[in-house]
Amino acid sequence: MPIRIHEGNITDLDVDAIVNAANTQLQHGGGVAAAIVRAGGRVIQEESDRIGWCDLGKAVATGAGSLKARHVIHVPTIDYRSGQRASLGDIEAGTRAALALARELGASSIAFPLLGAGIVGLPRHQVAEAMLRALQEAEDLEIVVCAYSRPDQEALEGLV
Repeated sequence: MPIRIHEGNITDLDVDAIVNAANTQLQHGGGVAAAIVRAGGRVIQEESDRIGWCDLGKAVATGAGSLKARHVIHVPTIDYRSGQRASLGDIEAGTRAALALARELGASSIAFPLLGAGIVGLPRHQVAEAMLRALQEAEDLEIVVCAYSRPDQEALEGLV
């Protein structure tokens, strides 16, 4: 299936799973993570607290609370305890891990933000390229990449 770009907020999408740019401790206090918890409810943070940790380059899932999506797949892009930020390799691995987890959950559609392009500060264009290498392998899933800002849109232009 072709990859689609959505201009706007990932929390508005009616897909089976949305991906959250998380931190390793799964504390959703800023950026995309905070927006997801605000829109979906505290239950997302409560479930994340029970999980407690996820390494860079990996993914874990919670329910989606009151969001249209059924699942939130959390892909850490920063470890605040050590100060380690995800590399482009971690972003690509985390994208693949999210796709695999979506399949395990029985999802047929999934939406991603540009992982690591916000608070972590990775160059948006390079993030888009790294993620698309993984996303293009997932022909079995309907994939949406959210461009929340004009710089996100510009990074995706010509790639999708």
